[in-house]
Amino acid sequence: MRGGEQLLELTPSQKKTVRHQFDSFCRKVLREEARDYERHIAWRSDHEVSLSELSEEQERQMYVLDKYPSEQTHFHVQGYDVAIENENLANALTVLPDDKRDIVLLAFFLDMTDQEIADKLDMVRRTVQYKRAQSLKELKKEMEITEDGAQSE
Repeated sequence: MRGGEQLLELTPSQKKTVRHQFDSFCRKVLREEARDYERHIAWRSDHEVSLSELSEEQERQMYVLDKYPSEQTHFHVQGYDVAIENENLANALTVLPDDKRDIVLLAFFLDMTDQEIADKLDMVRRTVQYKRAQSLKELKKEMEITEDGAQSE
């Protein structure tokens, strides 16, 4: 004994009681752990689905396509950067004169009205409307030519 500490000696009956209490405590902890585990398994079965149980439709929804900047064509118009993923459309847009290309990009990719485009490009609204209509005709013609060329190859 050091510094006033007393060692408490247990009787055999007290030791048996402590053993039983510890045994009871351990069983209770294990029982509660088993319940928690069963609840967790039930939650997982409610919220998770095995990949082998998915329908074909669900499987098709489970993928992601990576998009790389190198697969896009970028156009700069009035301080905006417009990325075009469709190569056929991007090629057709490069054929258009700059002013017509700007009008198409502002109208269809930046959702601007003819009046907003006219204000940005310092044009009359009717001129923007006319050039947009002409640009669409030229784009359609250019894309059809490109498609026909691709189909004949």
